[in-house]
Amino acid sequence: MLSSLIAVACYLIGAAVLGLSAYRADAHLDRGGRLAAAAITLVGLVFHAASLLVAQREAPGVALSLADTASIVGLVIAAVCVYMMLRSRPAGAVALLLVIAAALEAGFSRGGRHFSIAQPGWELTFHVAVATAAFAMLTIGAALAAAHAVVDRRLRSHRPLGVLRIFSPLESLESGCFQAILAGFLLLTLALVSGAFFIENLFAQHLVHKVVLAMIAWALFGMLLFGRLRFGWRGRRALRWALSGYALLALAYFGSKLVLETLLGRHWG
Repeated sequence: MLSSLIAVACYLIGAAVLGLSAYRADAHLDRGGRLAAAAITLVGLVFHAASLLVAQREAPGVALSLADTASIVGLVIAAVCVYMMLRSRPAGAVALLLVIAAALEAGFSRGGRHFSIAQPGWELTFHVAVATAAFAMLTIGAALAAAHAVVDRRLRSHRPLGVLRIFSPLESLESGCFQAILAGFLLLTLALVSGAFFIENLFAQHLVHKVVLAMIAWALFGMLLFGRLRFGWRGRRALRWALSGYALLALAYFGSKLVLETLLGRHWG
């Protein structure tokens, strides 16, 4: 779809502008680059949303595929990137997130829709929206945690950072990571609570694995935030907790959905 390709191109151009700005550490380029990248990303957001709306109107009674869900997560991440650019957050981190948004959107056209569903009520729609936003925020947190781990390892080995210097300073990466995790944790809490209102039978609706894994991930993120607040956890320990929680959450939704729909030919609900 043309609108999807335009969105991907806009995100990658925005990422390139921000990455160049961060690499050169030019204050003038940084200001101009942020404005240019924000404008380009906004154009990409419009085309990204348009591609999703068109697909939904063409098949209104069909359940979202894995690629659809990934695309929506990418849309949320791109929107957060615009906010981060306007708030002068580290350009290198935003560039990384825009690349992730582009990658998630690039897979949208390859996703097939095979399962019809009844018109969802507002409760289910609200739950899906909150759960998707939670996963997007935690994806941001995991991406920043991974970037922090790579840069930290390079620094400890006393090797030049090279292109990785766009992610400095490390304190900004860590701060952004925990801010995203906190937002994602609160949204995930709301998603789990709201989900209780429409789940009738975990086994009949094929939701048991998803819910159990999501709750374990929620507990991990909760303990991480408590450890950060109470004991000042940071560095490698905190990053391991963050990445472990995200891996479980990704397995809860995408892993279980992939097995259920691709291997078993079924759908949730």
